[in-house]
Amino acid sequence: MSTLRMRLRAAGAAAAIGLKDKLAYRINFGGTMLTYALFVFVFSRIWASSLGDSSIAGYNYSMMVWYFIVAEIPLFALGRFFWTLSRDMKSGQVAYQLSRPYDFVAYQFWERIGSALPDLLILMLEGLLIGLLLTGGFPPALAAVGPPDIAAASTGLAGTAAAATGVAAWLRLLFVPLSLLLSGIVNFYLQFALSMTAFWLEENEAFFWIFQKIALVVGTLLPIEFLPEAAQRIVVWTPFPYIAYAPARIMTAFELSGALRLIAGQLLWAVIGLALARLVFRAGSRKIAVNGG
Repeated sequence: MSTLRMRLRAAGAAAAIGLKDKLAYRINFGGTMLTYALFVFVFSRIWASSLGDSSIAGYNYSMMVWYFIVAEIPLFALGRFFWTLSRDMKSGQVAYQLSRPYDFVAYQFWERIGSALPDLLILMLEGLLIGLLLTGGFPPALAAVGPPDIAAASTGLAGTAAAATGVAAWLRLLFVPLSLLLSGIVNFYLQFALSMTAFWLEENEAFFWIFQKIALVVGTLLPIEFLPEAAQRIVVWTPFPYIAYAPARIMTAFELSGALRLIAGQLLWAVIGLALARLVFRAGSRKIAVNGG
């Protein structure tokens, strides 16, 4: 069996284990859905009273509701990796797992992503329903999407351009779930690196609290356009806009070149996060070997 096939089988097995564990406790979905809906409703009332018929930095009430609906999904579905990873570290479970013949980092990634997928799908559907109820329509970026007029391509250059525009409009529907998945990848590797600091520190929650609060302010509760210009120029060089802001911005105000830049930024930070996670893990696992396991 080829190395690639073995890795794919291992990834599938790890994701299946995570998914099975998640589905074993279906009642937890109710708590997540209720809390998510409560958060969205409360903030929708805040924006309704704050904005009314006006707008801030190009965002009106409807846009802010849809923005918050999408921005909260990474927090609820893809933002809780640290606790289980850190728990395994502190309980000594990691020493047992390191003895197994698989890539520890890759296994943890696929298992956690597999367990997060049900929450991701459920919250996307719930968010769509809540948004329709609160705003009375689809998000601005999708409201104008109509059926692609492929048949118009036979009428000449103008028809071809119209058909291409229609197809492109429908392709934008793929950007939001893609951006959410990339958000989960960035989130996982950064939280993995933070959790691995338990190799050296008995209490490492402070690092995650700082990370979480910055991520909450930069792009989750508020679009980065609401920040001072100086702050905007700084935060774009950090991973935080590529966790919640990227998918929320793509959903709220889709623009192809902007969406591609955000996706590219997420891919870049996914690679950086992976390198950082492996670097921290390699240094920490060497410490276990030095100490005799």
